[in-house]
Amino acid sequence: MDFVVVRDPKAVQTIDVKRLPKRPAPPRFGKKLSAAQKERATHICVDCGYVYTLPTPFAEQGKDYQCPQCQAPRSRFAKYDVETGRAVAGSGGAPLVTAVATVLGLGGIAYALVQLL
Repeated sequence: MDFVVVRDPKAVQTIDVKRLPKRPAPPRFGKKLSAAQKERATHICVDCGYVYTLPTPFAEQGKDYQCPQCQAPRSRFAKYDVETGRAVAGSGGAPLVTAVATVLGLGGIAYALVQLL
């Protein structure tokens, strides 16, 4: 919706807002991958959505590799599905490790409480 502000009180005129020229819509966020990039796309940054399409395989990148857009560490990348344009579910082991560590931690706390009683 556009608004017209008239600052000169003598220049009172009616303006049909519906007849104002339309502006083009802003470009969509993100970019389309070329065919060559789709072949190389293997991982995506879960923080900013950067799709890894470099010629060097992602597995060969060093542990100090960071996302070129947001500087997220290598561990913040997940496998990428070119067909859906999203991260592949279950590609990271972090949730499993977190669940196992939680269960072990609670077991340790329960064992310590039993020993105190």
